[in-house]
This record gives sequence, structure tokens and C-alpha cells, in this order.
Amino acid sequence: MKYLIILILLLFNPLVHAEEEDEWNPFFDGTKTIHLKFTDIIDDKYNVNVVWIPRDGEGPRLAGPATITFSKDLGYLFSVTADNFHLPFYELKKSGALEVDGDGQAKEFDLNKVYSLKYSSDSFYKVSLMDNTHKYEAHNSGEQVPFFFEDIDFDGKDELVMVSFNSGQRWSNEYIIYKSNYKYGNVYNLANTEPFNVIDQKTTFDKENRTIDVFSSGGSCTNLNEKYKLIDGEYTSVEFTEWDYTSNGERYICVESTYTVANGKRTLKSKTESYWDSERRENVELGTKYY
Repeated sequence: MKYLIILILLLFNPLVHAEEEDEWNPFFDGTKTIHLKFTDIIDDKYNVNVVWIPRDGEGPRLAGPATITFSKDLGYLFSVTADNFHLPFYELKKSGALEVDGDGQAKEFDLNKVYSLKYSSDSFYKVSLMDNTHKYEAHNSGEQVPFFFEDIDFDGKDELVMVSFNSGQRWSNEYIIYKSNYKYGNVYNLANTEPFNVIDQKTTFDKENRTIDVFSSGGSCTNLNEKYKLIDGEYTSVEFTEWDYTSNGERYICVESTYTVANGKRTLKSKTESYWDSERRENVELGTKYY
């Protein structure tokens, strides 16, 4: 009888029901498909359609896998995929593909309709991976375009760069690179060789020296950087740098070790030691030793 009374009290307890009502069950739960098309001609030649399965409740809101199809007036050309495709709320609302209620939750929409929006809208901003400051800039006017074209391997031909939002290290955007293949027509194939398969917002490009630095962030002094250089038409690792801590018995020292790379073999070039002085609030350099 005691357990029956407890059960009845729980069933009629308004706090229990309030918790149930507060549980958020987003409409876009990874099972609904949105069909979109961009109304403008992209890169001066492509019509672009998107089939997208977004999820809500993550960062950024509404991101998920998509298939992006590029075509011309004469018909289909090629398709690519994106793991974490994203478009701004504002653009989706303008297109009619998204309605929200008073709580900011998405409402049901026509799953069979193809919704139109502009790629060149003010809600988007374009980045250049050649600009090494792109990862630090604040863009208050909108959000990054979901894909763009740019020559990032310095061969004179633009690559197709898909943005995978918040999929990179430390919640940065990852860039999925598709290289043009004119041998089999104007199509793009996934670049699966280094460094083009490991590029995100922490990667920097040096167009003048034809180098690409792939930076891996592990913390204030637990990082890696690999420099690739264009040599005889291919990108080759030429320098490797790692940061790690050691102790001198009094404090922790950050050691930056730089290696030259030749034929895949690393040779220690230098070590630079420093530490953070919390009282002076500055980094103190202890010098560099060359090998």
C-alpha cells in the first residue's frame, strides 16, 4: 500500500509533469530532410541544389550531413558530401524552410518542397584561406558560406572547399577539400592526401613560399605544427615543430623543438625554452640551443 501511495503522488505531482514538459524534443532530430536550391549562379557557372538532414540543439544550431549537387543548364555534373553542413537561421526563415514558435523551436514544414535562397546574401561572408588572419576575424554581418572555390594548392586551378562547421579541433571549422579533375570533365574528387585531408581554421597558407602549416592544438604547451612545401608539383613535409613541458625542479618549462624533415626522416634542428611568469604576467625566454 505504501508503494501505491507513492506512485499516485508521483503521477499527480506538478513538478514531475513540469520537468516532462520542459524536455526539449527538437523537430529537426536528424530524420527530416530539407531540399534547397540556390537561386544565383555560383562561381559564374554552377546551379547548386542541396539535400540536407540537419540536427537542432548543437553548435551551431541546424547542422548535419548534406549532399550538394552542382549542375549546368545542360544537366548534372557532380555531387559532393558534407558531414556538418550549416546555413544561418535567418536565411532559412526567409526561404520558408524554417518557422519557429515563441520558444525558438522549429515548426513543421513541407518536406516535399524545394526551398530557394541566395548564396550571395548579406547573411553570408566568404573567407580566403590564403589570408592567414581569417581564423581570427569577427564577422558581425553573417555566417560563413557553406562552401567556396579557391586555389589553395597554388596550381592555378580552384579547389572546391566544403565547410564542416565546428568539426575541427577546439570547435573550429574543418575544411573538406575537393580537387578539380579536368581529365574526366569538370568534376571534383575528394583530396585524401596530406596536408589537404587535415585542414581546418588553424591551418595557415603562405602563397609566396608555397607552404602550408598544419597546426594541432593540445593546450598552452602541448602543440604540433607540420610545414608542407610544394616541391616538384607535390606537397612534402619539410619541418616539424612540437611543444611540450619539462621541469627544472623549480618550475615547468615549455620546450619548443624544431626538426627538419627529409625523405620522411626528422632531424632535430633547435630547442627553445621559455616559461610563464605569473607575477610579471609575461613569457620569459630562456634561450635557444641549435644542433
